Amino acid sequence: MPTEEEKRDLERAEEYEHITARATVIGKNKIELSTGLIIAARNADKLRRVALVAFSRVAPKDVIVRDVAELNKKLYDIIVKEMKLNKLSVIRILVDAEYNERENKLEFDNIRVIRYLTEEECSNQLKQLNEKIKDLEKELQTYKEKIKKIEQLLSSS
Repeated sequence: MPTEEEKRDLERAEEYEHITARATVIGKNKIELSTGLIIAARNADKLRRVALVAFSRVAPKDVIVRDVAELNKKLYDIIVKEMKLNKLSVIRILVDAEYNERENKLEFDNIRVIRYLTEEECSNQLKQLNEKIKDLEKELQTYKEKIKKIEQLLSSS
């Protein structure tokens, strides 16, 4: 018996199927899933819904929910532990998913998490990079001067 959350997800998945497709067929039972732009905190719900829409005619719904839950654990590690993003970061998740009929499971590979920066974040990073460039240019100039001194010492000997 599906939980209240699963029922809600199934209803929304059906709604999404009519509104917008976020899945691209790659091959037989193989689909590229895309969450579209979302805040990081909503990735699990969105990915589950996209998978339900994409695989609803191919795989049993309980298999989809089970296997996407495992994928979401991996995504948590990527988003929070590796990328160190906060809950409000804007991201897009793309993943290739294939339904393996023999093993009755979804298999995921080529997981991509794309982070989008605000204009303010881009400006701050640009400032930091420009400062680093200036520091490196000063350091380069110092090395050039040292090389000239060494060349002068070598030529005078």
